[in-house]
Amino acid sequence: MSAPPRLRGILRHQHLQLLHGEVVFMPQERVDAVYLVETGGVVTLAPSGNRTLSALGPLRIIGLRDMLAGGLWQGIGLAHGPTVLRVFDTRLILQMIEAAPDGHQRLLRALAA
Repeated sequence: MSAPPRLRGILRHQHLQLLHGEVVFMPQERVDAVYLVETGGVVTLAPSGNRTLSALGPLRIIGLRDMLAGGLWQGIGLAHGPTVLRVFDTRLILQMIEAAPDGHQRLLRALAA
């Protein structure tokens, strides 16, 4: 299945294939990509590593909120089981947001806060 024409530009046409336990992101790293979980999952731990913040599986998006709320990852992301992530370029997502009406931009940023 291909992306709608207006979304094709944000796809890096790249997939990350990860093994269980591989690190996807670390706290305070810049969010360079947003991910769609295709198979497997991603568990996000608190920066201390002692508490689970989220566990997301197939068809869930990871990183959009972090991107909108300052652009830094807020936790430790680990692959849960064999995982495939589709990679979306944050620069292009942000360009699309900047082109959106002001009301839409405010809503997205309020939802991310």
